[in-house]
Amino acid sequence: MGACKLSRRSGTAKLSASPTAGVAGTEGEVLTAQSEGQGEGDWRILDLWSDEGSPWEARVVWSGGGGALRTALVNVPKCVRVCVHATMIQVFGANLSTSANIQARAAIADGYCDTENQWTVRGNVLAQGQTVSAAPPPWAKFARLELSDNTLLATAFVELLDANGTARGRYAGNAQTQPGAPIGDAATVRLVLPGGTYAYRLVFLLHL
Repeated sequence: MGACKLSRRSGTAKLSASPTAGVAGTEGEVLTAQSEGQGEGDWRILDLWSDEGSPWEARVVWSGGGGALRTALVNVPKCVRVCVHATMIQVFGANLSTSANIQARAAIADGYCDTENQWTVRGNVLAQGQTVSAAPPPWAKFARLELSDNTLLATAFVELLDANGTARGRYAGNAQTQPGAPIGDAATVRLVLPGGTYAYRLVFLLHL
């Protein structure tokens, strides 16, 4: 039995500007593509971009062969590509810009290719130091901390906590390996951030 056909191959949505800097705006549906008739599913290459070339966040949901739904959170800085085995794919998007609406787009082709993507947690430190915890997103493989003031990296730390809240790894910000701290079985990534006034981001590299 051959691969199933999809009801749609492309979609688009106007994503409203976010009301808060560093936080994704209201989510909108960009594409829903469902299998038609019978088939075993196939590898799908999903391209995501915006007409304006502006960054947005995508939530990709898919299933294959009647199996359970899977989800991935993905940054779309200009254009990204995701490859999944699926009979159904949905894409939801949220704008990262606070100044302009954007036209987000998605397109699907049959085929296979190796892909890697990223998803980011953002924030600001305004005076006193703080700790920030983030759950690794689905498909996360590595985590990397970046500061707008890199002179503070020596006193910033990335900690990997297991499911019981025990720290199993600790990396100084200025001694992070490339491409970042390996997630392994960590349930939480905790940032220990020094005092000051600066922006930070925690970038997760996805094996997807």
